[in-house]
Amino acid sequence: MKKITVVVRNLPMNTRRNAEALRMSVGLTLREDKVTVIFLDDGVYSATQTKPELINLKSLNKEFEALSMLKCQMLADRYSMEKRGISTLVTNVRAIEREEIVKTITESDIVIPF
Repeated sequence: MKKITVVVRNLPMNTRRNAEALRMSVGLTLREDKVTVIFLDDGVYSATQTKPELINLKSLNKEFEALSMLKCQMLADRYSMEKRGISTLVTNVRAIEREEIVKTITESDIVIPF
């Protein structure tokens, strides 16, 4: 079993990149690997309660629900959240300190940046 970490770092607006990162994370669970999704820098916006349909984007609710059901760990960088004034996250996304983010990444066998 490998530890795979997907790091979401970009704004979710005007791109499908973050949605693809979450869909790919769901697909990675098909093997017996441990998958963790980390929301870092502007990527923390993807883990907030937003209304993407207002700007013509598809909701990520299905992906978040699937990742939760599959017991994937979803983490948000508390420093990135504070810097952007974010206080609430999607259910099952846990805010943690940057040191824990670094530890999770360094302990991973595979890191996939988005």
